[in-house]
Amino acid sequence: MKRLSLIALMLIVSCISLNAQTATTPKAVVETTKFQILYRGVDNPISIAVDGISNEYINAEITNGSAAIKKIDKGSYIVNIEDNTTLVNVTIDSTDTKGNSYTLERTLKIPNNTIGIGVYSQIGKEKVYIDTTYFYVKDFVFPKVKVDKNDGGLIDKKDLLKKPYIKLEVEDFDFEVECFINYFMMTFNTGKNGEAPLISKSNKFTPEMIEKIKTLKKGDKIYIEGIHAIGDDSKEVKVANPVMIFTIK
Repeated sequence: MKRLSLIALMLIVSCISLNAQTATTPKAVVETTKFQILYRGVDNPISIAVDGISNEYINAEITNGSAAIKKIDKGSYIVNIEDNTTLVNVTIDSTDTKGNSYTLERTLKIPNNTIGIGVYSQIGKEKVYIDTTYFYVKDFVFPKVKVDKNDGGLIDKKDLLKKPYIKLEVEDFDFEVECFINYFMMTFNTGKNGEAPLISKSNKFTPEMIEKIKTLKKGDKIYIEGIHAIGDDSKEVKVANPVMIFTIK
């Protein structure tokens, strides 16, 4: 009975394809939550489904490129890509000038710009390959720090006080990435001697920072630096501009 069930399973599954399916052909679907692109350096959420097969019997593996995939729920996975390059073993058959055949084994380092995700059905110890879907890999763009819409330069004092906090923006990204500022320093150059930095352990200006900003005059400078950010996994997230310099206009 188990063998008959496996044969029946193999008859109802079909290959993953980016082309349109016919009305009578079952189809496995592997897709990112947003677009058919995976990003290096962040958690990439993807979903996997196969027509006619329960998610509990579906598994996925990386079949091409260097990455890691983890099942987090039925039909839901996280893909992580860290490496810029991947190693590929190749065999070269050739013939020398004397007509002698020889074989060369080589390991090539190639760009890790395409990831293949293979889908399998698993019932007991029986593993049935369905097919592989390929995704392009893009580099993650580090978030940029801003005060309102500004990341430095001339600024009106009232604009600083209207929204007294700094924020992270991830530009040209296809799904939401959670990251938080948990530390920054603010110093001032008012044309006199430098002052000790004021420290915030969140993204908000402290009461001391706000009171100091109120006293600034035209031409005074504000330095926001030492910015530290973390992701929702508490790991450090690099920022594109760890220092911002504002001049009161």
